[in-house]
Amino acid sequence: MALPFFKKGKDKPAAPARQPAPAPATASPPTETLLTMDMSASGIVVEESSGGPQSPVDEAAILYASGQAEMAERMLRDMLGGGDRRAWHMLFDLYSIQNREKDFEQLALDYAMRFETSPPVWQKLGGNAASAKPAQAATLELPGLLDKNATAALREGIAATDKKAVLRIDFSRIEMVDEAGADECATILGAARKAKRKLQVSGVDRLTALLQDLTRATHSRAPHWLLLLELYQTLGRQENFEDLAVDYAVRFEVSPPSWTEVQAAEVVQTKPAEPADDALRLSGEITPANDSALQQFGGYAATHAEVLVDLSQVTRVDYGSVSQFISVLMQCLGSGKSITLRGHNALIHELFRVMGIDQLAQLVPRHPA
Repeated sequence: MALPFFKKGKDKPAAPARQPAPAPATASPPTETLLTMDMSASGIVVEESSGGPQSPVDEAAILYASGQAEMAERMLRDMLGGGDRRAWHMLFDLYSIQNREKDFEQLALDYAMRFETSPPVWQKLGGNAASAKPAQAATLELPGLLDKNATAALREGIAATDKKAVLRIDFSRIEMVDEAGADECATILGAARKAKRKLQVSGVDRLTALLQDLTRATHSRAPHWLLLLELYQTLGRQENFEDLAVDYAVRFEVSPPSWTEVQAAEVVQTKPAEPADDALRLSGEITPANDSALQQFGGYAATHAEVLVDLSQVTRVDYGSVSQFISVLMQCLGSGKSITLRGHNALIHELFRVMGIDQLAQLVPRHPA
């Protein structure tokens, strides 16, 4: 298996970002030296070759890793006209790292119009774990029966949550929906939408399928139709909404609700209760001048058979630190250990990909492909 990865030449400075003068705005990003490794029974055969990034996404990732965030941003914005969502997610994460919420929200609106799907929800990236907690979504889980009691608890939960916080509603356990529950739930979702609450929903496909079955029934009830219409509105599914609205008008001989342009809720996967794992959690920037994170990584890897590293609070991996990062990974591979790097932002993910780290470890990024 051939594995390309970064290597600093002996005659090259240890960290491109430490050069005396920053590169001019028109300069190309630094080129990298690649090693091709053939891991065969006869050992590791290394061949060295040089070359630049192969795409604008690659260049933007390396620019950011080299400490040139402004140039990376300009390049990413130039790519938004294309259909490559990687550039959008990289820009989302750059704004989150730089705490630029207004720019993030404008980008989210552009993303929703461009791709006709829900954009990411604002969340400040980086900092310590304590400061990151308020940005986490407050989760309200509905029970198996969606009735008046369940919706009363939902209403109270929403009222008790900070209006600026991300609110996650988990529908995954619902097995039955009575008329009163459907009516109340539609009202609650409509109010949250009109108040421009930042919503995440999980298990929504299960509830949608259940409501679709109920609306097809011979003696279907209007509240089930109205809840399904509200779900389509909340999810930003205009075509589904309009098709169902026509059927509703025919079925009940009344005017259906009207479509409203709002930011759609983000659909997220239902997360099982997270087991207490033994992951190494790193934070901040990983740079040649601040290599304590890599020292922790090396020490952790030496004492664990399964290497699991959480990078969700890491804002940047410096270009000059990649070779040391890869060195730790190669030591793990040489010892027959499995490696998983999880939670990293899109800027780091593209750096890992272009430098071949995706061939050395399993990557579970913040934005799944």
